[in-house]
Amino acid sequence: MKGMQKIKRGKSFAGVVLYALKPGKHHKTDPVVLGGNMLGASATELIAEFDASASLRTDVLKPVWHNSLRLPHGESLATKQWVSFADDYMKHMGFSDTHLRCYVLHDDEAGQHIHIIASRVDLIGGKLYLGRNENLTSTRLIHELEKDYCLTRTKGPSPSHSSSPTRMRKKLSRNEEQKEKREGQPSPKTFLQNTIDELLITANNIPRFIEVLREHGITPVPNIATSGRMNGFSFEYAGIAFKASQLGKSYSWANLQAKLRYEPERDNPLLFDLKATAMGNNETSDPKIEATNVVITPSLPSALESELTSPPMYEHGVEASETTEAQTLLDMTRMPSEQTRSADFFMTRVLRWLLSIPYLSAFIDMLKKTGKTLVHRKSSFSTVHAVLSAEPALSELPDNSEILAERIKRPFVNLLPQSNFSA
Repeated sequence: MKGMQKIKRGKSFAGVVLYALKPGKHHKTDPVVLGGNMLGASATELIAEFDASASLRTDVLKPVWHNSLRLPHGESLATKQWVSFADDYMKHMGFSDTHLRCYVLHDDEAGQHIHIIASRVDLIGGKLYLGRNENLTSTRLIHELEKDYCLTRTKGPSPSHSSSPTRMRKKLSRNEEQKEKREGQPSPKTFLQNTIDELLITANNIPRFIEVLREHGITPVPNIATSGRMNGFSFEYAGIAFKASQLGKSYSWANLQAKLRYEPERDNPLLFDLKATAMGNNETSDPKIEATNVVITPSLPSALESELTSPPMYEHGVEASETTEAQTLLDMTRMPSEQTRSADFFMTRVLRWLLSIPYLSAFIDMLKKTGKTLVHRKSSFSTVHAVLSAEPALSELPDNSEILAERIKRPFVNLLPQSNFSA
């Protein structure tokens, strides 16, 4: 069985529905709707239902999805077999039961084939079917279903030499190559590339792929958005995490999806759980460190006491003598730079204590929304009403006119004769 060389998308359902149901001389019998999930059977009824689904997402320019599946010359299937085959095909392509679709049979002298017309807009919530890399996915899926339904196996596209997995790998860095030669074993990157390539031969769906990766000590971490859109995997091995881009194009989601059967409704719950587990492991910290943090900064008094009674942290390799709180505060032998560093350390400890207060950030945000902040520049200033002069008063003027003139010129210099005092 073969599909269309390229799956088509369009703007209008009317055109494709009328084409699929139009009688012709080359048909043995008139085209007929075999199955699907729609209520109507005539062209008018089908177009109305499709248009209703498209109206849920007026922002989508091409809501129409169209493909055909053709049997080899001289072969035919019963109606139930066609419907079952088409249902499996659409399910594995990623369409849900609430994506409207219909199957139209054409029985020609060249052989039977069906046209599958579907809406990319889900009736529930208006979710859009994206169908990334769908042409490769369709080709692979048809070959698998041919085997399941015991149909004649059609020849698939021959793999190009340029797209072989080894040519789509990221090369090792110079350090990685030297390490492999020195240790005589593959680097974690090479191990991941070789293992994933081997597993993709036997694993044909997402759950099985994840299972066999774990059996080989590899932890897959899915990059899946909260909306349910899957963007690919990163892989952890020997404590090192590799993005797909670090391994090569062969491990991107577009290429993996062409080799693995991905069903969002079945696989997304597993992928969400896997992502949550990976994030939980990364956020879990050492309990000893947590206990230390609790002891260090339980309250401001204890933080201050710890600062005043413990030696400065910057004095590495020097044994601090035991001192009292008062001796520490009155220690005047420190150099100015040491005192500055100690003050910085003290303020750092205070700030750390402030950050440990529950809901402090929420309280600050609440104040900001009301136009208030904990620390803000003063916007109003006091008015200056009087100014005091710093000039010395000339209440007693000297008798000598020369001294008086010089005193006026230089008021801060004492020009009066100095008295001599003997011991």
